[in-house]
Amino acid sequence: MSNVLRTLVFDGQVSLTLADTTEMVKEGARLHVLSPSTSVVFGKTLSAMTFMSACLKGETGEISLSVKSDGLGGEIGVSGNKQLNIRGFIENGKAEGDEDTVFGKDGSITIIRDDGYARPFVGSCAFPKAGGVDGAFEEYFRISEQLPTYFKTAVETDEKGGVLFAGVAVLQPLPFADEETLDKTKKTDLTALLQSVKAKGVEETAIASFGQDTPVWEKRNAQYKCNCSRHYLKRVLVSLGEAQMREILDKDGAVKVHCHYCNTDYEFTDKDADELFAE
Repeated sequence: MSNVLRTLVFDGQVSLTLADTTEMVKEGARLHVLSPSTSVVFGKTLSAMTFMSACLKGETGEISLSVKSDGLGGEIGVSGNKQLNIRGFIENGKAEGDEDTVFGKDGSITIIRDDGYARPFVGSCAFPKAGGVDGAFEEYFRISEQLPTYFKTAVETDEKGGVLFAGVAVLQPLPFADEETLDKTKKTDLTALLQSVKAKGVEETAIASFGQDTPVWEKRNAQYKCNCSRHYLKRVLVSLGEAQMREILDKDGAVKVHCHYCNTDYEFTDKDADELFAE
């Protein structure tokens, strides 16, 4: 079933994106063995980047986020692509505290977006004075892309920290939106939209809230998916060269690689080197 919907509302003057990211956030929290607090912050960031990945234009488009702040969670990184395969990491997955404590109050976000057409676009901004994850993304669009954008992410957990629901709702007025529409967009209750997504799903929520009188009705599926594998890493080791790989093997007994995005460890031995560099 599709868990991401993009459409136009308010007479085609505003872009609406709704996504139920529950399964994605569950997988990210499982892979990284996150505390309840970091599950919330990491899940909100994954959800926001699901929206940004859905906005990519080229079929080979990719986007990445780096968050650096004074938050106890440390650095956060998330990458996504046009196929809505999202992956990420948070430096300190055991951090505890509220959103401001884990995400941070003083920091910055940097976005690198490659639509596959020309050189990648790089944008960044400092955190606003308040607003947590949602505020940081709204500030990014205001400063770096000069687009008024209204974000609401949500992650709900049970008493043991298990993810019950996660989602994102985004309204982004188009450049030609009139003042009445801008005011209506600003007043829209995104929290209520997300609660409806939790109960009904993305498509029924959009129809119930805005109708379906629009030529734009894009349904897609997003998932937590890392692109690492032994096969992929073997190609990296080949590019490293036999001499350097043998040097590491002689020193450490194995070449060890850790993927931050899926928290997976790989180990390559002399046997692997023999196979990789056999004539």
